[in-house]
Order: sequence, then structure tokens, then C-alpha cells
Amino acid sequence: MNGMEVVVYLMLLTGCLAASKLHQVIDNGHSFNVTVNDILIFQHTYDNPMLYVGMGRTNFLEFRGNFRIDNDINRRVGLRNYTYQNFNWTDEIDFLMDDHQLRFRITTYTDKSVGIEIINNGIEYDYLWFRVVAEASEQVYGLGEQFSHLNLREFSYTPGKDPELFSVSRSRDRIYPIWTREQGVGRDKHDQVTFFADKMSGAGGDYHTTYFPQATFISSRKYLFHYDWYNYAEFDFSHNQYHEVFIKGEFSNLAIIPRDNMVDLVKSFVADTPLGKMAPLPSWLRDGIILGVQGGTDIMLKRLKTAQDQGVAVNGLWIQDWAGIKNTTFGQRLFWNWKWNPKRYPGLDQKIKDLKAQGVKVLAYINPNLNIEGDLYKTASSQGFVVKNRTGNPYLLDFGEFLCGIVDLTNPAAFNWYKGQIKTNIIDLGLSGWMADFGEYLPVDAVVFDKTLSIEMVHNQWPVLWAKCNRQAVEESGKLGEIVFWMRAGAAHTSNYTTLMWAGDQNVDFSYGDGLPSTIIAATSMGLSGTGLTHFDIGGYTTFGSLGLRRTAELLLRSAEMAVFTPVMRTHEGNQPDFNVQAYSNQYILLQFARLVQIYRMLGNYTTSVIQTCVRDGIPAQRPLVLHYQNDPVAVNAKYQYMYGSDLLIAPVIQANVTSQKVYLPQGEWVFLWNTSTQTAGNKYITVPAPIGQPPVFYQKTSPYSATFNAISKIPLVPPPPTTNQPSTKAPGSSNSGVLTATNSVLLLLTLYTQLMYNFSI
Repeated sequence: MNGMEVVVYLMLLTGCLAASKLHQVIDNGHSFNVTVNDILIFQHTYDNPMLYVGMGRTNFLEFRGNFRIDNDINRRVGLRNYTYQNFNWTDEIDFLMDDHQLRFRITTYTDKSVGIEIINNGIEYDYLWFRVVAEASEQVYGLGEQFSHLNLREFSYTPGKDPELFSVSRSRDRIYPIWTREQGVGRDKHDQVTFFADKMSGAGGDYHTTYFPQATFISSRKYLFHYDWYNYAEFDFSHNQYHEVFIKGEFSNLAIIPRDNMVDLVKSFVADTPLGKMAPLPSWLRDGIILGVQGGTDIMLKRLKTAQDQGVAVNGLWIQDWAGIKNTTFGQRLFWNWKWNPKRYPGLDQKIKDLKAQGVKVLAYINPNLNIEGDLYKTASSQGFVVKNRTGNPYLLDFGEFLCGIVDLTNPAAFNWYKGQIKTNIIDLGLSGWMADFGEYLPVDAVVFDKTLSIEMVHNQWPVLWAKCNRQAVEESGKLGEIVFWMRAGAAHTSNYTTLMWAGDQNVDFSYGDGLPSTIIAATSMGLSGTGLTHFDIGGYTTFGSLGLRRTAELLLRSAEMAVFTPVMRTHEGNQPDFNVQAYSNQYILLQFARLVQIYRMLGNYTTSVIQTCVRDGIPAQRPLVLHYQNDPVAVNAKYQYMYGSDLLIAPVIQANVTSQKVYLPQGEWVFLWNTSTQTAGNKYITVPAPIGQPPVFYQKTSPYSATFNAISKIPLVPPPPTTNQPSTKAPGSSNSGVLTATNSVLLLLTLYTQLMYNFSI
């Protein structure tokens, strides 16, 4: 950007010039401090410079969307000397290196926001580091969608307690890369499934791996930090005195936004940044549950009838195999040619109309990759619409016995062509929504049409381009507010385009790293990053049936009862449906679902108000307690409880064999949802019964929705079924089980190798 473009950009980023200067630079000629609204943000001395540059090379080793990233740094230099000038609303600090300089320009653009740009005047560097002042007790939240930690300064292990055998790179334990990728299988280096997944294909993941990273965080020191570009970056929160931000490549711009409280900080996403706000969800979503089913038209209708016969209010049927299947040695896979397959679903076009007349929508699946055997790929390839390799030929990815090309979303002609396919093949068919999957797989050795950005930056931007393609298809069809599409991959500005997020592929278990508990942090951390409407696969997804990692009735129902208190209820059969208990498996489960969906529907007006608040103000639907109770030392660490809107406090049951649970209630007067005679003041723990179907939920006594909540309390539980032996919820070798036997270790290796090699997700 030239100088004028940067000024215009930063005015868009933070607003117009302020009536009074929000930031201050206090300089004594040898050191300086930078404050924003009296919060110390930057501090520089000769011995402890705030800015560093370096040279080196970053290596990205990729396999099926999993990346190993290594920075080979051969030089890092602190820029110790500087000069300082003040120009009314702007302060300029020139960091000196030989005869060159990096200019740090700080401008108050509104009385609420400060913009910062770095202008390079001749210094050659590959990397840039800068330090933001921290306090030892400070909490940090955000960075997009996280799954392990809400407070990003929390350790992934217990210092002095966990065995050294499992402490992998502890010096990097609180470093968060900004790189979109597969979240991993297990995501816990203590976990043996994670260990073997890493050994076989590098697919185990870690505490920081995520589909949706974003260079935005909120500090308990009452400011928001947002870096508004797509560089590969790392945020290091491991130091007591400072946070260190690493940027690969040319620096863009950032904003520092102070506020008096956490709620106002979250509101600033809509009011004071270009991150945008989400569109209202279609109202039909609150009419019932979307059932994930597959197998063809007859099976789809059979599943629907089975559910409806037991009183389940079904508002949608999600058929991910609508485009057909492909047989491989691993089993049936989806045929990635995104158009209706009449052989798989005969008469689907008419059934869509018939079901819609009954209040049941049909939804599908799509991603930005095309099987080379399909006609869509052949058309795209012939017109030069696919990503190329370095020889100029189509870049083909092996997804397990079939190859796919990638639609080049940086090519305007390709973008418009694929958008047209969505309109013609999905919207015009009458489908009411779809999963817009993937978005994390663009290889760093690929060649795209638009070479304005480095390929690493395009990789991080790819989910935004994919979201934009889907959103434009919906808007240009005049269907915004009627159609929903949901994504797992994201980056800064995804909230401008997607209509809904989802948490991706969790294990069908209660593991903290990758099971049901991780979906809570996924929602609350994303909400603190400006994307406030999300949901998850009821029952989880990733299954290793031969090893015992299979969905039980308990896991399915515990996740369903939690989903009642989210914006959308949707099931998934999982990657190995035959090993998993399903919503339609037996009458008892169907009756449980009927009751839970009834409660979800009764909450419809409340959920509508929660969504409206999110759309209008940016306050997420699912909120960590710290958002409303930032001065409560217990609430700020209650990462597995959340507020649904401002009136409901949810403490989901996230472990097996639980019959009662201890819940922390912050300040206020609270009423137990399932027994309204249980009323209590807050600032304390309380233990309540937690049978299946009644997760611990409390509401504010003064809530205007108290009558609704009281009516819900009167809905009786489903009587328990006769005692049966359910399959174990624990995978051999998982953190929930004992020690692997030698035989199971071999079996685990073979099974993981097969599933990971064949990208078992679809």
C-alpha cells in the first residue's frame, strides 16, 4: 500500500479521527512507553527492545491438511536505537538499523480506537517480532476457535505434576500459530491415540491446532488486539512480562481497542473493526432438529418416519451423500462431484418439494475440491479454473484412492463459475442449506491465479474466499435468511460471510482434547473472536470402532442435551455409522430426542432474542462466564460452563457415569431449571442432580423468560430403558482408558494408519 492507501485503510479499520487523543507516547530520549487509554501497551529500552527483525526460512510439511511448521531462524536482531516525532494525532517512532529504519506509526482514529502500521524503509527481513506489555496474572482469550484452552495463558500440562515423559516442547506450551489446518485426531500429547496418529501421519494435532485461527485476542487488561492480515504468525503468551507476536513477511496493520469491560470489547468487533457481523439465522432452524442421514431416498424417508413416529420434531434432513458414493478398499466414500446423483437419490427433486411442504427441509454437502472423474472437474480443468502445481499442471490431491483438483478461488472467473454451480446444483434444486466443508488444505507449493499475496497468506485467506463464494451464491439467489450453510474453517473476516460455523470433527467420546468438552471451548473462544453463531455434531464424529472408540447412547444423549442450549441442533452419523449409536437406534433414544427437541422449540423465542443480540451487537450466543463476570476469580476460570444469552447458565455434563454435578453460580439470584423450588444466591458452588435429559441449567430469577423456563421445568423425564450393556465410551489407549496391551497397540497402529491414510472424514 502507498501512504494514502494506508491512511484510508486504517480509517476503515478503526474509524475517523478522534475528538481527543486516545494514545500517548512518553519518551525520555533513551526509552519510551506507549499507552492506550492509560493501559501500557508497548515498552522499549535499549536493553529490552520491543521490536526485532530476523532472517530465515519457514518450512511447511503437509499431509492431508495436517501441517508441521518449523522456523529455521539464522538471525534475530533487536532494533535498539530509535528516533521519535509527534504529529498531533499521530506519533512516529523510527527504529534504526544501519542507514535504514522501520517506522512505527501510531494514530488515534477515533476516541475509541488506535491504529498502528509499520513502514519499512530499507531493512531486509523475513521475520518481525514485537512485544506487547503483559502482567503475570493477565488472562488472554480469543485467537479464533480454540479447543483446549479458553484462557490462552493456561498451561497444557500441570507444572510439577505431569510426568516428564509426556512433556513435549514445554517451552512452547503457550505459543499459538495462526495457520488454518485440520484440528487433529486426539489433540492431546498425553493421549496414546494422538501419539500413534502423529507417528503414522502427523495427524494427532495439539492444544493449538485449529480450523479457524485468527490474529485477534482480548486481554483482561481491558483491550482488544487485532492484526488484520493473513500472514503466518505466532502468538507467544508464555512470558510474565510480555506477549511476543511473530509475523512472517511484510507487516500489515493492527488495531488496539480499549474498553471498560469485556462485553464492550466484544461489541467492538461489530462497531470498530472490519470483521463484520453475522447474518440472522433462518427462523425454521428453531422449529426442530436437523437429522444427519444417508443411504438414498428410501432410507432418508424411513429415518424421518421413524423419528416422527416417536414425536421427534424434525425440521431438516442432512444428506451428505447426495452427490453419490465411490467404492474404495476402505469402504464407501462420497463422490466429490457436487451435483444431485439420481441413482443414489431417485426422485429427490420432487421429494424436496414434498418435504418442504411438510415443514422439513433437505440439506446437502459441498467442498472446494473436485474428483477428477467427475464432469465438474473436467469442466473446471479445461477452462483453467483449478489450482496449478509448479509445472503449470493441475495440482491434484490424493484423498485416498481418488484424486481431486482444487477450484482456484483467487481466479475471478473460477470463483464465479463455482458460485454458479452452487446456485444451479444446490439452490435451484430446492435444497435449504449445506455443509461447506474444508478450506484448510491449500498446499504451500501450489500456484494460484492471483499472485498479489504469498501462497502462505493465500492459504490462511482460503477459508474466507470459500465463505465468500457460498455467501454470494445465497445472496444473489435472494435466499439470505432462508438458507443456512455452515463451515468449520475460518480466518479474520469469515464472520462477514458465513451464516453459521460448526466445531468440526470431534471424537465420539468425553475426552477433553478432542471430545464433547472441546466443543464448549470451541464456541466460547470463537465468540470472543467475533464469530458468535456456531454449533457442533451431536454425538461427535471421529470413530475407531474396531478399537472401542464408538458412540454410546450416553455420549449421544449428553451431547444432545447440551445442543438444546445452542443456536442449532443437528446430528451426524459419524465416519463409521455402524459402530455408533444413532438418534434412530431405538425407541428410548428417540423418546429422549423427542423431549429434548421439544425443549429446544420451547426456547425458540429466547433463542431468537439471543441470535438478534449477536447479529446486532456481536455478543455471542454461547458466552464464557468471564464475559459477564470478569471480576469474579472463579467465573474467569470456569471454562466448561457457559452462558446461553444473558439469562441461562449451562454446566453441561461432559464425563461418563455422572448422576450429579457441582456448578459454580456467579453473582445474582439463580433458579434451577429442572426444579424451580431450588433458588439460591450466587458467588458459590452448588451440587445438583444431573440425570440424562437434565443437564445442570440455571436461569436468572429476574429473567423476562421465566414463564417459559418454568414451563420447561414441568416436562417429565423419559423413563429409563431396561438395563443393557452399552459399548464402552473409552477407546483403548485414550486418556479415558488404561494402558494399551501389545496386541491392541498393533491393532491401533494398523487402524489409525488405514483411517488416516484414507482421510476418513468423508
